[in-house]
Amino acid sequence: MYLLMVYGMTSCNNSDKKLPILGSDQNLFFKQQQYNINTSGISILWTAYKFTNKEAVSGTFNHYMFESKKASGTIEYLLNKSKLSIFTTSVNSNNPIRNFKLGTYFFKVFNTSEIRGIITKAKENEGIINLKMNHISKNIPFNYTIEKDTIRLFTNLNLTFWKAKEALNTLNTECYELHKGTDGISKLWPDVDVVIKIPVHKTLIIN
Repeated sequence: MYLLMVYGMTSCNNSDKKLPILGSDQNLFFKQQQYNINTSGISILWTAYKFTNKEAVSGTFNHYMFESKKASGTIEYLLNKSKLSIFTTSVNSNNPIRNFKLGTYFFKVFNTSEIRGIITKAKENEGIINLKMNHISKNIPFNYTIEKDTIRLFTNLNLTFWKAKEALNTLNTECYELHKGTDGISKLWPDVDVVIKIPVHKTLIIN
């Protein structure tokens, strides 16, 4: 009898330690970081290169449109399927003469008054953006980070993917002496680094 009583007490104690099975009707609480995009504060920075040793020439675009499919959510939700339109007539290199030459001898020859982009993937700080220029669409990889309430997207564009050789040659011919380095070679590189900064507001959602 004593052994049976001890066994019964032990069995009850073990059953109390079993984890409960959570049903769909039970209330579960969790925290998730959410963001809202401040589209008015977006900036698009580009860096092109001249000379054999690749000296940087940087600038921005003053006019653009950014549209996110989500009003708020995680960084991935906000970026996925978002659309970007950049109007090339607003190119700004902080040099009015250079701006005119970029618009006339590059973008006009390049048949690109508007650069269109759609982010098709964004996950774990990497993504894919489909960019359309010169009537050609290409999928380009990018990286992104979140720093001080700002999403930063980084990518490198090789303009030969969009058949920009004629436009690059036309611009380089117009700026031949300006693109000549200490080695006497006039060179304009086809690759451009791009950084897009997207300000966001953080909110903590508890479900």
